[in-house]
Amino acid sequence: MKRTRNSCRWQLLALAIGGGPLVRCASVSGPNLQPCSGFVTLTATSAINPSIAWTPTCLVDQVTVEEDIAPSAGGPQPRWIIRSRITGRGTPSPLGYGQVPTSMEEVLSAATLVVGHEYSVHVYDSTMEVGVAVFRP
Repeated sequence: MKRTRNSCRWQLLALAIGGGPLVRCASVSGPNLQPCSGFVTLTATSAINPSIAWTPTCLVDQVTVEEDIAPSAGGPQPRWIIRSRITGRGTPSPLGYGQVPTSMEEVLSAATLVVGHEYSVHVYDSTMEVGVAVFRP
């Protein structure tokens, strides 16, 4: 009986050690995804709920969508803002408008976009804007 218990312990230990890397690889951001360190190419689909994507694939710390309004009418107005909970551990591409990844927190809830209006989406690393794109739903 003693041998069986020790054998089970060793099997469980082997399983725990062997399964550890699998848990780490299941991370949302992937094992090698790094924060954005330079400018990215940013795109947004022309839809009421656009898909926002950037290349190269890296982690951004903030995403802002603004309605482009003339300065005489008040200037750009924010419509959605999310930021990373921990600097450098933001979200990878792609991202759906209004969908908040677990690594991010919503600063401003997503407003309903209006067909025909012009919007700008901006992505930031921890200190500066790294990409911008203009779209119309």
